Amino acid sequence: MPLTQSKKLAGIRKQSQALQTLEKKPVPSTEIAALGLNKDINGLLNEAQEHVNAKINELMALYPPGKKNKMFALKYGSPDRIKQMNLKTIFTRLAIDKPKKFALIQNLDYFGNATMPVEVFTPTLLEQQIDV
Repeated sequence: MPLTQSKKLAGIRKQSQALQTLEKKPVPSTEIAALGLNKDINGLLNEAQEHVNAKINELMALYPPGKKNKMFALKYGSPDRIKQMNLKTIFTRLAIDKPKKFALIQNLDYFGNATMPVEVFTPTLLEQQIDV
């Protein structure tokens, strides 16, 4: 059977092409300053990025070389997915100590983009909205 007609190879090829399109380029920290953040927030964000990167590298080093990405992803989530979360969630999930003035950056993601704060659903909140 020719290789172009193999269903198994076509499935593998399709899967690898899908993974390539999902790759996301991280924003260099020099471009973050252009986002309009003030110097204090920019400094805190750079410090937070260093803490996150160091903790991810530290945790990945604990796992065997051939399985570290998979084992890390099972416990914490993939590094790319972690960097899409807001900093408050990242610091909690990775058990990183929060720096002073963390409240200024807690609703930003790893790249400095504003994220929506997560609200906890309560039935009374829903009832109040219905009554209005």
